[in-house]
Parts: sequence; C-alpha cells; structure tokens
Amino acid sequence: MRVSATVCSKGGVGKTTTTANLGGLLADAGLRVLLIDLDTQPTLSSYYELSQPAPGGGDRAGRS
Repeated sequence: MRVSATVCSKGGVGKTTTTANLGGLLADAGLRVLLIDLDTQPTLSSYYELSQPAPGGGDRAGRS
C-alpha cells in the first residue's frame, strides 16, 4: 500500500483539483484508490457521482 498526500496551507492553489485528477488517473490505470478530503470545505465529493447513497449519510445538497 502506498499513501500520498496533497498538502498546502494556502487556499486556492488547486489541491482538490490535483487530488481528484491524480485519483482518477490512478483509478483509470487499474489501481484501487481511496480519496479522503479533510478540508473544512470538502468539495472533493463533488467531482464524483455516487452510484448509491451511503446509509445514514446525506447527499451533496446537505439533505439527509
């Protein structure tokens, strides 16, 4: 297992976009990928559609 992190304290530098694109590239290459967004404004989930809702979770609009 390999772990990679995209970190920068400055906002607006493309961390989420870079992470989403890198994760998609690795997944397309056949690797198993887990992306975790620890930002206080998590937008990584908006890059990927869920095939089914998570039990007990809300959707992207914030409704549960």
